[in-house]
This record gives sequence, C-alpha cells and structure tokens, in this order.
Amino acid sequence: MKKKIFVVVLILFLVIAAVAGASIYNKNHKEEPVSTQKQSYKGKLPQVTVYYKKDAVGKLLGYVSEQQIATNRNDIIPVSPERVVPISVKPKKNEITKVSYEIKSMEDDRLLDSGAIEKIIAKKGVISFDYTVSTILQMGEEYSFCLILETKEFDKIYYYSRMMVVDEDFISAQMKFAKEFSNKTYNSVSSKDLIAFIEPDLNLANDSLGQTTIQSSFAMLTWNSLTPKKVGDTSISAKEFCIKDTGEAGTYTMNYQIKSVNAQKVEEMYNVAETITVWTCAGKQYVLAYDREVNQIWTADENNIGNSFIDLGIQNTDKIEHVESPNRNYLSFAINGDAYVMNVTTKEVVPIYKLNAENASELYRTRVKVLNVTDEGNANFIIYGYSPSEEHVGKNGISIMHFDKKTNETKEKVFMVCGVSAAIMEQELQELFHIGDGTVYLKLGKNIYYANTQTKETGILVDNLEDHSFAINRDGSMLVYNTSGKAYSDSITIVDLNNGQMNTIEAGEGKVIKVCGYTGENLVYGLANKTDAEKGYKYFPMSIVKIVDPKFNEIKSYYQENVFVTDVEITDTIINMKRVKKGKAIDDDQLLFNSEEQVTAAYPSYWTDDVKMKEIAISFVQHLDANLELNVKNDAIVLFDTGVEVETSMEYDLNNKSYVYGYGKLQSVFDSQGMAEKAARAVYGLVTNEKGQKTWVFEEHYE
Repeated sequence: MKKKIFVVVLILFLVIAAVAGASIYNKNHKEEPVSTQKQSYKGKLPQVTVYYKKDAVGKLLGYVSEQQIATNRNDIIPVSPERVVPISVKPKKNEITKVSYEIKSMEDDRLLDSGAIEKIIAKKGVISFDYTVSTILQMGEEYSFCLILETKEFDKIYYYSRMMVVDEDFISAQMKFAKEFSNKTYNSVSSKDLIAFIEPDLNLANDSLGQTTIQSSFAMLTWNSLTPKKVGDTSISAKEFCIKDTGEAGTYTMNYQIKSVNAQKVEEMYNVAETITVWTCAGKQYVLAYDREVNQIWTADENNIGNSFIDLGIQNTDKIEHVESPNRNYLSFAINGDAYVMNVTTKEVVPIYKLNAENASELYRTRVKVLNVTDEGNANFIIYGYSPSEEHVGKNGISIMHFDKKTNETKEKVFMVCGVSAAIMEQELQELFHIGDGTVYLKLGKNIYYANTQTKETGILVDNLEDHSFAINRDGSMLVYNTSGKAYSDSITIVDLNNGQMNTIEAGEGKVIKVCGYTGENLVYGLANKTDAEKGYKYFPMSIVKIVDPKFNEIKSYYQENVFVTDVEITDTIINMKRVKKGKAIDDDQLLFNSEEQVTAAYPSYWTDDVKMKEIAISFVQHLDANLELNVKNDAIVLFDTGVEVETSMEYDLNNKSYVYGYGKLQSVFDSQGMAEKAARAVYGLVTNEKGQKTWVFEEHYE
C-alpha cells in the first residue's frame, strides 16, 4: 500500500456500526474475486416517472401495502397552470390491469378526489397517460397524491408523493438553472460565474469534499484538487416549493455518479447527491441553499487496505464505526450499504453483503448496520428501510442477516415488516438494537420490541417508556428501565439481552427509584423518599445515588444530609451530580470511577492527502503483518427468504414530534418545536408536524 501522511483522531469506540452506501470493484485490483452474491433486486415493481411538461421531476417508489406517509416527504409533483401531469410507467414484466389515483388533504387526510385513468397509451414497452388535476386543488397548496396500479402479479401497488399546482411556469427555468449550476462546478472557466451565489463562512474547516454547502469556500465548490467527471445520466427530482408574493422558491436534487483519479492515479467512482434551492424573483434566479453530498464507492483491495489502516475514502460522514470479536481477531463494518468482515491476523477480507447502490437515493432509503462478529468470524447485521430483495419487494422493514464463515453464506433469519422509513429508523436504532441468543431487541418510538429468530414470535417487551426512564450499557447487551415506564417507579427492571434473563431492584418501603445510566458495565440508579417525589418538584429528588456491578453488588453509594441530587451525568470515569440544598442549587459533586479500560484492535480515524483532502479511515492499534498479502475472498452467497417474513406490531408514534427536513430529505426529529426550528434554520429547511403539515419554513424567515 502506498505511503500516506497520516492524521489520527482517536475517537471513543462504540460497539455499533453504521451508515449507508455502495460498492463498485476497482479495475486496477490485481485479482478480481468471483462474485457469487445474489445481487440486490432492481426490478419487479413497475417503475413510475412523473413529469412537469416534458421534464422528468421524479421517480416514485412503489409499495405493495398502504403506508403511513405523514413523515415521507421524498418528492413533490409540480402541476403546471394547465393542470396536466404526464406520467410514464415501465411495467417491468407486470401486466397492469388498472390505474387509479387518490388526492387527500395534508391537514386532515380527507379524500378530496379519486378516480381511474381511462386513456392509456402503450408504446415500446412503456405505458403513458396524462393525469388531469381537479380544480378542487388550490394553487400553491400541498396535497397528498397516491397513484395506484393493479396488476395480475400484485393486488395493488401504491406510489406516494405530494402535489402542488403552480400559477406560473417558473419550474422549467429553475431546473435549467440547477443543472447549469451543477455543470459549472466542473468547469474551471464558467465556474467563476458561481462566486456571486455562495456565502463562504471563514470559520468552516473546508477540509472534506464529503459535503459542500453554500457556506463552503469557492475552492470546495469547484472540487479543490480533485478532477472529477460526470458519468452517465443525471436524474433530477423536485423536493419542495414555497410560493410568496415576492417570488417562488424551488428545491431540486440531482443524483449522478462521477469518476476521478486519486494521488496514486487509480480511478475511483463516487455517488453524488446535489441539492439546490432556487429563488425566482422578477425573472432572475438566486440561490437560497446548496448542498452536495459525496460518497466514494468503496472497494476492498490493496489500494484501500494497508497494514496501518483501512482507507474508506471521501464520505459524507465524520467516521465509520465497526464492531470487533471478543478475541479482537475479527472486525466488521458497513459502508454505504455494503458489509465486510476482516480477519486482522491473516488479512483476509470477506464482502458479506453488497447493496450495489447505483445512486445516492438508494443509499438514503436502504441502509445497513453491523451488529456483532464472533471469534469464529461469523457476523450478524441488519438491512433496514426499503427492502432491496426480490423476496420482500415493495416493503419497508428490517432484515436480520447472519453470515457464516464456514459456508461463506449470508442468510436472512427474520424480515420484520415495519412501515417506518430508513431515515427515521436510523435515529431510533441508535438507542437500542441488539441480537442475543436467538432474540432481537429494538427500540422504536416509546416501545421496546422483540423478535425470536427461530420461532418468528414478535411482541412488545415494554411499552410507553417516558424519556430518561431507561438505559443501555456500553455494548448494548443490558437494558434497565423504570418498571412503570414513568419518570420513577417502585422498582427497576434489568434485562440481559443476550439470554432474556430479567432481574429487579426494589426501591424499598417508602421509597421510589429511578434509572440513571451505566458507567462501563456498572449500573447507576437513584433513590428518593416517596413523599419527596410526590411534592411536584421539576426534578426527581434523589437522596441516595448507588453504583452496582453486573451481579448487583454495591460498589459505591452517595448520600449527603439535606441534599437532593437532581440529575446525574455519566461518563466512563466520572459521575457528575447536580444538587440542591434547601431549595437552592449548590455546586456539583463528582464520583470518580475507574471503569475497565476497553481494549480494541482498531478505532475510527481519518487521514489527508493533497488530492482527495480528508478521507475517513479505520486505524489498527497494531500494524498488520507486512509479510502477509491481502486476501479478498469471494463475495458471500446472500439468501433472502420469503418464509422468514413476519408481521409485527411495530408502530412509530408520530404525535408531539417535530420533523426537520433540509436539502431535500429528513434531517432529524425533535420533541421540541423550538429545537426543530433551530435545526431547520441551519439546513435552510422546514419543520413539519405529525400530519406532515409545515409549521416553520426557512424561506418565510429568510433574512
């Protein structure tokens, strides 16, 4: 492997893995492994494309069952003043028997219009038709749109979007401007025209091409030292519209691939999602927001795996985490929808699953997360979001996958149907997703669910958990919660997620108890007098804080007369306690605790070079044996199974949530509207409520 100037940033290791992406094999690799992997299914459902006049403005995703769409703001269909929407359908070997539609209100989900499409034209394997939009739809208002295809292969297939009728033809000019803006970033001469549209922030690092925004430098906007070229077609989709008396704003996302050579003259491929918000005023175009996200299509080869670290290239993330086997001989990680297992003692690498994403939109809707790897090199991981498999086509859910090193097979153990998008699921699964001895546990909304991979039994372990009423230990194997699910309880329940064993700790007579968290593998909880807890304080008045080991033996206890501990903040070495005395805040106090230091084989890091700038990496604590050659094995045989599909009771509670959208996609979810507005402002976006209604829009607060 080539020499590199290496910059290491040691990051606290977490035993969970993450992020979404794709993989194309590098043509300069000495020996290409023979792929025996069953590729992700790319067809089966008809492909629907919608147009604004003659311009494609989006491809709709099909579902074989009705979906909860309040938080699904993928695309919006602009309707011309003539109220005609051209639509084309590639049947993909499906025999379409009926086409119908539904229009609903975004306010109350009330059905406003429905009907069948009668006039359909079939030509060269494509059917097309014009959908005439009802005059019931008011100009400038958003509506929910569903196209329904009935086929001999499927009862009904649902294609969801939003729709807005515009009173002026600003769409075509904005889309043309967006495409020209994008093309100019690749042209050293015409790129100078873009200087007037950006707002560089001198305080930004400007060191990573993984994400470029309107606040990045001109050098970053024009790719700095990288010399990329677009490959193939560019697809464009409309994401948001805001129409005011002063002008019209439209947000558009362009998806395409690029290629470029690195410092070693090796050609590499990238998926790019480029989003721009164009403001039209008095016939002129302005840029309100811009975001370009780049993810290198990573390959396991000698160009990217060396003796000191794994070079993961330019990615739109700060780090890619991994999991390790207990003996530290194996590590496993997922990058852009592809998953790998590596033996660090033999330098053997196995691609255990490849999403093979062809564009950034696939990375957004389908994601992969590695859970664990054993001392024998077997691994468990999940594929979640929109299923890429033929066996679960048109369904959202979670595939629990198991890789067996001896057979080089990756088999699906359970597919849990779940109507929640990958973007929302990713935030939820960060709190809890653990696979123990045949049982999977995960948190979604306020509930913790389980699924037995052998019996396919699913259910709810505990429901209606309030915030801060539960905790997970460092490796995700132990769950503790206030037994009542409320802010405090008469007892706390501890569940060993590896074997399902449950224990309780009782508060005792006249007392109540609350979970505080874990320091390493040791549990921290607080006790209060029941009479104090019921006095209506804004905090839980803990008189005693205790630390117990995994066998519930007391290690330390904290008590001071006439002092309440109101909050506990925990790290691996310090337990910081907020305190009050006689109703007044006093100085914090700390318990110092030396938890067992975690030994790892590798850690997330990064490095830089003069061409690609900042690149994400996984660094080895000890250099690998330089006398051994890298051995990239054949792709694992991937087997999905219709027989492991289970319907679940998993639901995501939309109520009292604020959803932040920016750059054409979901960014985050908050309980607080104020925090959501702050986050939306940072991404030039908007906030919606549980019904999908806009509650705050950047364009209406633009300064």
